[in-house]
Amino acid sequence: MPRSPLQNQEIREATRARIMNHALTLFSEHGYDATSVKMIAEAAGMSQGLLYNYFAGKDALLRAIFEASMRDVLASFAAAETEPDVRKRPEALIRASFEIVRENLEFWRLSYGARMQRSVLDALGSSLEDWTSAIHAQLLVFLSEAGFEDPAIEASVLFALIDGISQHYVLDPEHYPIDVIIEHVIRRYATDGR
Repeated sequence: MPRSPLQNQEIREATRARIMNHALTLFSEHGYDATSVKMIAEAAGMSQGLLYNYFAGKDALLRAIFEASMRDVLASFAAAETEPDVRKRPEALIRASFEIVRENLEFWRLSYGARMQRSVLDALGSSLEDWTSAIHAQLLVFLSEAGFEDPAIEASVLFALIDGISQHYVLDPEHYPIDVIIEHVIRRYATDGR
């Protein structure tokens, strides 16, 4: 019996995800520059030609990986937006952000390993700036609505806190006191000392 269009789509998405996971692992372990499309194809168990049916090349793979990280970030904002009290949205965002990192721990561990490489930053170019600006802008909205006195500065601080804490956590999740730190950050953004 032939596959349905939905089954074909599910198989295609699973294959894309598999390729992206292998690419991210190789980028993190060997470096972006030292990783070839051939290496990625071999790790994914396919020919180079077949890989090109899914991605135009290594740069396209890198962009797809970082778009996946942006989807996680957007999911944390969406979760926070369900909080009806705008003053509690920063707390909801903090909780959602770290829950997503926990759920996708290996992805984020590898992603942080890859994204600090100069060649990765160069390959992403203005897209990285656009993503960063979009995150900062959404944080600014949340903190403005919550009544923070200097929401632009607080947005930069909160962005750095979430990003930095996430990096430390993914490096050593068994020993990093993530729950204590989350509660500390939440207290900072729930106080009236704005």
